[in-house]
Amino acid sequence: MIFQVGDKSGVYCIESAGSARVYFVAPEATLIDAGEPGKTDKILSALANIGVQPLHVKRIILTHHHYDHVGSVWELKRRTGAQVAAHHRDAEYISGKRVRRPPRQFSGRIMFGLVSLFGARNVPGVEVDRRLQDGDMVGGFSVLHTPGHTPGHICLLRNGYLFSGDLVLAKSTGFGETPHVFTADVPTSRESIRKVSQIKFDAVLSSHNPPVVFGAQIKLCDLANKLGMM
Repeated sequence: MIFQVGDKSGVYCIESAGSARVYFVAPEATLIDAGEPGKTDKILSALANIGVQPLHVKRIILTHHHYDHVGSVWELKRRTGAQVAAHHRDAEYISGKRVRRPPRQFSGRIMFGLVSLFGARNVPGVEVDRRLQDGDMVGGFSVLHTPGHTPGHICLLRNGYLFSGDLVLAKSTGFGETPHVFTADVPTSRESIRKVSQIKFDAVLSSHNPPVVFGAQIKLCDLANKLGMM
């Protein structure tokens, strides 16, 4: 399934890539994240529904190295020829040259082990063509380094749309933190939430919830206040 976010934005949300949404920004011919392993056909089929062929995809930007965001990137890169970009602190995990680190919490370590057993072990490494850092521009996207969930987690800002990865979760009443069990460094993640709450944007497009296109700025500031980060 694929649908356009907002009115004539050229931004599309793909919901058939597993537990995490993949976004396609048509004006930039860019995929944001790559879904779970084995989802390449579903992603390309969704793009075909809006008239986008594999070779039209110029780049794939990864918000972080977790398997539900990078699972199909190797196959997508092979079939599209797209450039892969990610923050330099996550690049070695994405390439497979560095072993993924479990969260600090005991419960997080248990969950990490289960995910590694049933999901992450099926993710082939892929070389990152462009290693990003805070403040970079890639295509029309501004890169915001937002560590905590992973060391190299990033958000992307374009035309008022904030692609937030796993920085926050959208709820019916506003935003909440990503469950700590999945976050490598909670205090650092909270500092990243504070950082992003001070940036002007109109909508938040997160990975595990529907996009928030109304009141997103206020709702994220409310979360930062709740966490005592303002």
